[in-house]
Amino acid sequence: MKVKFLGTGTSMGVPLIGCNCAVCKSKDFRDKRLRSSVLIENNGKTILIDASSDFRLQALIYRIKKIDAIFITHPHADHVFGLDDTRIFYLRQKKPMEVWGSEFTVENIRKLFFYAFEGKRDERLVKPSFNLNVIDRRIKLFGLHISPVNAIHGDMPVSGFRFNNFGYITDFNFIEDKEIKKFFGVRTLVVGALRYSPSISHLTIDRAIEFVNRIKPEIAYFTHFSHEIMHSKLEKELPENIKPAFDGLEIEVR
Repeated sequence: MKVKFLGTGTSMGVPLIGCNCAVCKSKDFRDKRLRSSVLIENNGKTILIDASSDFRLQALIYRIKKIDAIFITHPHADHVFGLDDTRIFYLRQKKPMEVWGSEFTVENIRKLFFYAFEGKRDERLVKPSFNLNVIDRRIKLFGLHISPVNAIHGDMPVSGFRFNNFGYITDFNFIEDKEIKKFFGVRTLVVGALRYSPSISHLTIDRAIEFVNRIKPEIAYFTHFSHEIMHSKLEKELPENIKPAFDGLEIEVR
């Protein structure tokens, strides 16, 4: 399984609009961050986790030719607004985009993209077409065992996902022990680590390290960074088994 980081930034991206901090002015390409998303390639199938606000640009940069399924962690703008841009794949592949998420997420996608579900389909309008699927237990898709992992992001229910030996969870600040156990045994784990300073809805760097230490993967990658995080600095501070991800990073998961 190959995993490519399409974006590793928080909801506002990095650089932040109108900001002159050291990270926003950094010349290091690893400090340039589109909104968070990853692409999984396995056995000829392509799975997108979150359709970020920057999806169109990500698809152009990384030459994404097809998408077989999309898994959405939660319905915040930076994780779903790119869904409209997936309509080009619907038009080319001649079938609706298969979108998966919790019941809460699916209900809110239906509200946010009401125009895709209401009224008659007139292809001259090139409306997106989605087949919405609720994932509330382990499923098997494209030869992968996929499990949802429930967590809380501020006051919003969100999902992490486990794909065989790969775990992914970004925006959350609370998770029950029984849900953490669903990640036990993963070899590679991706975790959101917003910044050093406290957050009411995200893990800080320290809390993300604690989370990784509970799960004990072979290797973990941090993502969903704010402009408080300078890649070169964080890279030196992290334990050997944890790396900061960056846009365009591609990893192999066994």
